[in-house]
Amino acid sequence: MQWNHISGCATTSRISNWVILMMVSMNPFVVWACICPLSVFFTGNVIALGGAEKLIAKKAAVMMSMHKKAKKALVNSAQDKLFRQYFNTEDSSHRSNLKDKIDHISLKVQSNFHVSEMCLIDPKGNEISRIVGKEIAHDLSNEESSASFFKPGFEQKPRTAYISPPYLSMDVNRWVLAYVTPVVVEGQVVAILHYEHGLDVFQLALNKGFEGENQFIVAVNDAGRVVSDSRVTIDIDKQGENESPEHYFKEFNFNGRNLSELLETIDGGKQLEADDGSLFDAAYRKVPHWTLLVFNRTHN
Repeated sequence: MQWNHISGCATTSRISNWVILMMVSMNPFVVWACICPLSVFFTGNVIALGGAEKLIAKKAAVMMSMHKKAKKALVNSAQDKLFRQYFNTEDSSHRSNLKDKIDHISLKVQSNFHVSEMCLIDPKGNEISRIVGKEIAHDLSNEESSASFFKPGFEQKPRTAYISPPYLSMDVNRWVLAYVTPVVVEGQVVAILHYEHGLDVFQLALNKGFEGENQFIVAVNDAGRVVSDSRVTIDIDKQGENESPEHYFKEFNFNGRNLSELLETIDGGKQLEADDGSLFDAAYRKVPHWTLLVFNRTHN
């Protein structure tokens, strides 16, 4: 996780250097604050780990916890002895029975973690097993090698998991994030195990506790598009034949600034001015494939 902060203890037009020195000499907390990786002097206002900084730290921790739990559940599932038995047997009847048992492992994972889709894929891109929702799928694909998570999944180290950028899943007809882990038998990667969570799971977690325009949170993906915004509903269900991200997720813009320009302003310790003249404190954190931003209105 990358933490944004202002280097050292920046002075502002409101606080003179001698006042800062006096505070340091009299208050041990200020000494600690000057070396703390979280900004205490932020956007021209003195805040003690509060406001936008406190909120964004909390939400980033929520996201990272969700990712950690999802990865752990998937990696643990991939260690089941049934996978080793499936790939070691030469008997087609036995393999078919083991495939049925693998299907039911996926159904159990689905019931516990509410995944949208889960599948086992071989190195050629053939699906060996797949469940969609609470159902076992029988129309298995042989074209998974083109999936965005396929190559990174096979390149993962054993007992680790890859988190994909958002993509439109044709199995559930929704925008999702995928988690992928290799299945290793006798030191060889023989398949990848993968499951999907709808973006709405993450939107709900991020937006919880935010309401209105005075304080809000936005998530922007690596392409600079808004995938979550507490002020509006962003629909993740497939709409007709539209498959391009541009149709679902608007480009991030804050009063003429794109994401990189806005992050520069935040790193510079400046307040942000909205197009209506309102002033905002803001803070950000980076989580896998997303930048999270919290905006806190300070003046109308």
